[in-house]
Amino acid sequence: MKQTTLIKPAAVEGPGLHKGKKTTVIFNPAPGGSGISVKNSGFTYKLSPALVLDTKRGTTIRYKGSIVHTVEHMLSALQGLRVDNCLIEIIGNEPPAADGSSFSYVMALKRAGICEQKKEKTEMILKEPLMLADEDKYIAVIPWKGLKISYFSDFSKYGVKPADYSADITPSIYEKEVSKARTFGFKSEIGWLIKAGLIKGASLKNAILIGEDGAPVSGTLRYHDELTRHKVLDIAGDFKLIQGSLNMHIIAVKTGHKQNIEMAKIINKLFDNK
Repeated sequence: MKQTTLIKPAAVEGPGLHKGKKTTVIFNPAPGGSGISVKNSGFTYKLSPALVLDTKRGTTIRYKGSIVHTVEHMLSALQGLRVDNCLIEIIGNEPPAADGSSFSYVMALKRAGICEQKKEKTEMILKEPLMLADEDKYIAVIPWKGLKISYFSDFSKYGVKPADYSADITPSIYEKEVSKARTFGFKSEIGWLIKAGLIKGASLKNAILIGEDGAPVSGTLRYHDELTRHKVLDIAGDFKLIQGSLNMHIIAVKTGHKQNIEMAKIINKLFDNK
C-alpha cells in the first residue's frame, strides 16, 4: 500500500484540556518517507516514544526546549485515518481539547483531504507476541494483519460496570465507532487533579464527569461503553508515536498512558534494531 499525506493544511484551535491556554494545531502535508513530525517553540522533530516526558493523565512529549502536553487525541486521529506523513505545527504547549474526543481532528483532516504518495508504506510486522504486566494492568500485542485494538476496563470502584470493546482501526470504523468517544474523569478525583496542576481547561463541554453513582453528572453518553472506547482512542494515539504502519492486535486490560508508552517503546526498539 502507498503512503499518504494531506492535500492541504488543516487547523484546529481552542483551549487545551490540562493547561487551559488557547492553542492552535496546523496539520501540513509532508513528503513521502518523512513520517509524523512536530514544529513547536522553534524546533522541528520527528515523533518517537523515546520523546515521552510524562504520562500523568495524558501523554507529554519533550524535545530540547519544546514541551507539548496531551498529544494522544491529535495523534489518534492521524492513526485512525492512516496518515503516514504530516508536519504538525503546534502554536502553544498543548493541542486543543475540542469536545474531549478526536472527532474535531478527524473532521479537520478530512476537510484537508488525504492523498496517496509514491512511496510504499513502511509495514511494521510483528513476528511474535509481547506482553507487559504492571500490577493488575496488562498489555499484550500479537501478530495481526492491520491494526486492531481491544480494551477491557474496570471502573467498578467508581460505580461503572466492567466493559470491553474491540475495533479494527480502519478509517470508517475509527470515525464512526471510536473518534467521538470523549475523555472522562470521576468526581471523586477532581481535588487531586487540580492539586496536580491538571484539568485547567476542563469543562462539561470537553469531558465526561462521572458522579458517585457511576452516571454522567451532565448529559448522556454517546456510546453505552464510551469510557472504554475512549481508552481505545488513547491507545491508537499513543502508538502513533511509532513511525510506520502497524500490523498488530493490541490487547489491554485496565492500562493507562504509562503502560501504553512502555509497550510502544519496546516495539519501537524492536524495529529500530532491525
